[in-house]
Amino acid sequence: MAIGLRQLITLIAFLGVATSDNVDSGDFTHIWYYGCRWIGGISNGLICNCTEGAQELVIQHNSITSNDISSIEINNCPSVRFTKESISTLRNLRTIILRNDASVVLEADSFNWYGYRDTSVNQEERFDLSIPSLKILIADSRVDSIGTQAFSGRINEIKLDNVRVDQVDAFAFTGLLQMENLILKNVVIEDVKPQAFKKFGTEFLILDGVQIDYLPSRTFSDITVYRSFVIEASRFQTVRPSAFYIRNPTTFSVTNSHVDQLDGEAFWVITRGDVVFRNNTFHHVQNQAFNGISRNAEEMTSSRTVTFESNVFSSLERQSLQLQPGLQARVFNLNLNQTCDCDNIVNNLDGLSFYHEIRCVDDDGVYATARDYKSNKCSILTGYYKILIVVGAVTLGVAGLAFGGCVFYRMVYRSQKYGCGKDAKMPMSLIVPDGRTYRETELHVVVERADLLTTDL
Repeated sequence: MAIGLRQLITLIAFLGVATSDNVDSGDFTHIWYYGCRWIGGISNGLICNCTEGAQELVIQHNSITSNDISSIEINNCPSVRFTKESISTLRNLRTIILRNDASVVLEADSFNWYGYRDTSVNQEERFDLSIPSLKILIADSRVDSIGTQAFSGRINEIKLDNVRVDQVDAFAFTGLLQMENLILKNVVIEDVKPQAFKKFGTEFLILDGVQIDYLPSRTFSDITVYRSFVIEASRFQTVRPSAFYIRNPTTFSVTNSHVDQLDGEAFWVITRGDVVFRNNTFHHVQNQAFNGISRNAEEMTSSRTVTFESNVFSSLERQSLQLQPGLQARVFNLNLNQTCDCDNIVNNLDGLSFYHEIRCVDDDGVYATARDYKSNKCSILTGYYKILIVVGAVTLGVAGLAFGGCVFYRMVYRSQKYGCGKDAKMPMSLIVPDGRTYRETELHVVVERADLLTTDL
């Protein structure tokens, strides 16, 4: 049945008023371009898939009126904003997923959630499956900003996967309870403030493929890691002192990562287990860069090991790998990306406990151990070979001159004086009677010349 013009105008006006009322009240679930739908079953969830032309989706306090909601998933939206206390009253909420959103803004206290239990908790709560908690995943999206205390309360897991973050404010992650996993995977952070991650406990802290140009002091401040603290395949341009202030991990490893500048005591980690640095590249390493790592003496009576294996250093000082008492360094295949030099590298680093594991670039452009290079290139004779060549040349020159003078004296000077050439006079013999002394001796030399006879005898 055809709809008259007047009825059509009335319907459009009604839909416009309804949409306006929904926007004003904060309820976005009925706005068509957000593509939201409810899913039932065991749990009650909300999934929104934005369509082309969707405006900014703002989730604020009481935007979602259903108290039974257990999950929120928002995908493909041009802009998503969570305001203060946006989910605090959703007691049954267990999962939040933001995927493939072009712009995400998390305002201060936006993901502040405690569930049904006490919200005024001052002490740490270690992860317990019997206590309800929240999981948050942000994937394949761009996050414009994460405000102060954006993540706080009983949150079991926070995972940022393939995300670019423009700014992380101070105390953005703080006061977290029941944390099992804090995972940053393939995350680029443009600007992170000091104490952005502040005072909470978690079972696992994993930075996998994270890129941050500048890590200020206490970026991770007073974080308790009960099990593993892992940095894998990450890249940091500058790591300031105590950028990582971590307590009590049973394992701590940094592998396949790249650091341009590592300041002194950059890792301030109190560990209950062994530490591993493997397959990393460190360009500029200040003295005592690893001296902030220490053993938890209250819980661990035996010494712990810090293993440096197959790492590349552009420069190295004698105290670059210095460790605190109670920690033992084990160094394997330390590659020093500098040309081997007898003075600045070989002799300067001689005496270190891991000297035999240091490899520098030899004259052929390949890595050679400093010990082998020293024995082959840095002996006393080798070190002064230029001087020895000069002295040898001078000695040979002097010897040649002396020999030439001797030959000249014997062959030329003496022959001219006494005669031994063609026109030289034959030497004459003088016979003096023995046993007699002559007062005057008159020597007459008679030279006779005899010619050949011309007559027959």
